[in-house]
Amino acid sequence: MDPKTVQKMTLEGMRHFLRMTFDTLASFQDQMEKMWRSLLEQAGEMQKEGEKMLTEWLDNMRKGREELLRNLEDGLHRMEELLGGD
Repeated sequence: MDPKTVQKMTLEGMRHFLRMTFDTLASFQDQMEKMWRSLLEQAGEMQKEGEKMLTEWLDNMRKGREELLRNLEDGLHRMEELLGGD
């Protein structure tokens, strides 16, 4: 098998693995968000303060996750360019 073909297949495997990992992570975070919101609904007087804190925390997590995914995709794209990919 041609080395370039093996390299391309390896990069595609890495990309697929990363996407699956991030999709799983996103699902986990969505479930965690539902759980926290449910707990906050039952918290009574701490609800407004907790809601604000939870919203900020979740926004930061999403932004960080999206930035990490973008950086990883950029890195994989650069590797493809270095290896002579499309």
